[in-house]
Amino acid sequence: MLPLRLQLFGAVTLSLFLGWVIYLIRHRRLTLSESLTWFLSTAAALVMVLFPQTLVWSARVLSIEVPSNALFALAYLYLLGNLLSLTIGLSGQTARLRRVTQECALLRAEIEQLRAETTGTGELRKQEP
Repeated sequence: MLPLRLQLFGAVTLSLFLGWVIYLIRHRRLTLSESLTWFLSTAAALVMVLFPQTLVWSARVLSIEVPSNALFALAYLYLLGNLLSLTIGLSGQTARLRRVTQECALLRAEIEQLRAETTGTGELRKQEP
């Protein structure tokens, strides 16, 4: 079904990519939660390349007549799933950053207020009710 050269090229490329993801995890440049989607989807693609019958089976399950069309559909889903995962992570980070920025602004305002209340000797003045 897949020419042997194409199968070997795909297997080597996906194996190198999988190794790169593992390298990034081990050197703490990528967290496990961020890389889990890449790792699992790349492993699934590697299985498809190593065992082309899974591609034929997938095409049959998806009611796609030509297995190569199923390959393109699965590649599209692969990229879409990874993109969605990254978007979800980025959205969470944006919310956390907004919260930290707001807390920093509140703390800065408190510091400025305390500085304004300090006398020349460094002691705090009593606030009148």
